[in-house]
Amino acid sequence: MNRLFLTLIIFTFFSITAIAQTDPSKRFVVTHQVDQLLNERGLCKNTKKTKKYYHIQLYNGQNLKRAKAVKKDFQQKFQSVPVLIEWESPEFKVWVGIYENKLSADQALVKIRQEYPNAFIVNPKK
Repeated sequence: MNRLFLTLIIFTFFSITAIAQTDPSKRFVVTHQVDQLLNERGLCKNTKKTKKYYHIQLYNGQNLKRAKAVKKDFQQKFQSVPVLIEWESPEFKVWVGIYENKLSADQALVKIRQEYPNAFIVNPKK
C-alpha cells in the first residue's frame, strides 16, 4: 500500500511538472533590463517601431576599391549628404542620403542624377 501511495505521489508530481513546462506563458520571465540590453545590442528589433528609410544607390559591385572611389568622389561633390558603403553578399553598395519618405528621395535623386545618371532609389529591408 505504501509503494502504491508513493508511486501515485511521484506520478502526480511529474505530471504537474510536465504540464507546467508546456504552458507557454510560464516558459520565460523577461525583465525590463533584459529587453533593454537586447535592444541596445540590436538583437531584438521590433519592425513596427523601426522607421523605413530610403537611400540612393550609386554603385553596386564586388570591387571595394571602386566603391571607396565612388564614395570619395560623391563626398567631394555633395558634402552635406551622408554616404555609406554596405555589404550585401556578394557585392558592395554605395548608398547616399537618409530620406524618410519617397518624395524627398525623388527630389534629391533629380540633383544627384546630374552627376550620376545611373543612380536610383532603394528601400532596404533592414
